[in-house]
Amino acid sequence: MAPAAKPLSKEELTSKVKEFALISGACVVGITTRETLAGGPPSTDLSYVLEGARSAVTFGVPLNQDKILDFLGKVDRAGHQKDYCLASTIATGIAAEMANFVKHFGHAAVAVLANQVYRNEAPGTRRQPDLSHRYLAVRGGIGWFGFSGNVLTPSHGPNVQFATMVTDAGLEPTEPLPEQDNYCDDCQACNAACPSGFFRNGKTDKVTITMGGVDFTYSQRRRYDRCTYVCGGKTGLHQSGRWSTWSPARFPIPKTDEDEDLLPVLTEGELAWRARPELPGGGLQSPGQYGLAKRDIPLTCGNCALVCHPDREERDRRLKLLHSSGVVIQNEDGRVEAVSPKKAKAHIAAMEPGRRALYETPTPEKYDPKKYWGHKHHSQYGLAKTPGKKG
Repeated sequence: MAPAAKPLSKEELTSKVKEFALISGACVVGITTRETLAGGPPSTDLSYVLEGARSAVTFGVPLNQDKILDFLGKVDRAGHQKDYCLASTIATGIAAEMANFVKHFGHAAVAVLANQVYRNEAPGTRRQPDLSHRYLAVRGGIGWFGFSGNVLTPSHGPNVQFATMVTDAGLEPTEPLPEQDNYCDDCQACNAACPSGFFRNGKTDKVTITMGGVDFTYSQRRRYDRCTYVCGGKTGLHQSGRWSTWSPARFPIPKTDEDEDLLPVLTEGELAWRARPELPGGGLQSPGQYGLAKRDIPLTCGNCALVCHPDREERDRRLKLLHSSGVVIQNEDGRVEAVSPKKAKAHIAAMEPGRRALYETPTPEKYDPKKYWGHKHHSQYGLAKTPGKKG
């Protein structure tokens, strides 16, 4: 590394790191400090990633909107996934280059990757990120929390990839955006786009966190295993039976988060997923999942973010596009395509039992229809019918 350059003033360095992010491809940038993050959750502790840290620069790289529309409409899955990975890589690269830049001016600095960086917590506990880009983003004025808890930026909604640079330099913090300007009007598009019911509790229950004396509120999410089950591609048929995610599987989705209801279907869905042909286009590079199953995670959902847009009419259009996109099936050669519910029913019914068990449970009697969503529609594919009802 070259000798340190002449130190910059606090004002000069603050201006430069903001410019650095925007010129490098970010669409939003904000700055937080130890003081503005004080009292926040553990994942807002800057010293966890850098001893003596005083400031953090968080920014977002936008996703390709055309790729999002093709993904929602079941036209192209891999295109959005590749763009998602590219934006993540760009964001991580900007953080690394920014850290290197700041070091030249005599400061310690580290980059926090866009994703796949977690703390080593006790076995069995939910993984916590080294640093939460999401919390830093709202405190630093990049965006607001939406109903879903996703961060909504003014220009691209939640469809950006965040990364952060942490330094011991004292930078000037940016203020949160006025809550009255938040475009989230409780339209429930995110909820309507999620087959798992992940945000179902949010209609009545809220989470509030305080950072630097400022309160931030979003909807109470349900158990994260529920999101992993659907968003990880283990299952994907909506309870209406009219549309699905990009997952070709049809395993039941429990109504409660109780272990007795959730764990059996999580296990069955996971084992079937490992035995199915991989989706064309590969998957996200998750070391945790690859270490367990030697498989990457295909991007099959994320709909709660993808349907969200600052313009209400565009949100409605995206949700309608998703709901009319059809049901995904997988052919023997691994190819996937979206077809009508009726054609999907015939496709599943024509499978021999061994292959069919990779896409739906071969033991529907284990799953009480009162405890699982979709039996009315899953029954078209061989699941148990609700006692006392037709169809």
